[in-house]
Amino acid sequence: MAPPGPETFGAVLRWIRQAKGLTQREVARRIDMDFAYFSRLETDRLDGLPTRATIEKIAQAMQCTTTETAELLAAAGRIAEEMQARPGLRRLFRTAAQLPPAELEQLVQEAQARLQQHHKIQRTRRKPDDSPSRP
Repeated sequence: MAPPGPETFGAVLRWIRQAKGLTQREVARRIDMDFAYFSRLETDRLDGLPTRATIEKIAQAMQCTTTETAELLAAAGRIAEEMQARPGLRRLFRTAAQLPPAELEQLVQEAQARLQQHHKIQRTRRKPDDSPSRP
């Protein structure tokens, strides 16, 4: 779930960090990052955005979910590789990230049910023919 207001990298980073009850210093210390640099990331006071590797280190230090990590990557313009290859995923993610928690959960459950149905159909299609073999 994205933070309210503008979705800058710093805003998303701050929102996730605060939701996890962590301080800037705690996160910076966990990845051996200069606290001042981390603070500038959160306040969007850098000339450029962090690299994918830096974002992934921060996400790991904050024990982010896959969705939270994807939100950070998207906010920095460094969307996940799968999303780069499939524009529909970008649209879906950006839309879903704006839903209230209950509606997002419903969407996730519907998507999981569709995926299970898809896998079931695929397994049925791959099943070997049950007819007796010919001599």
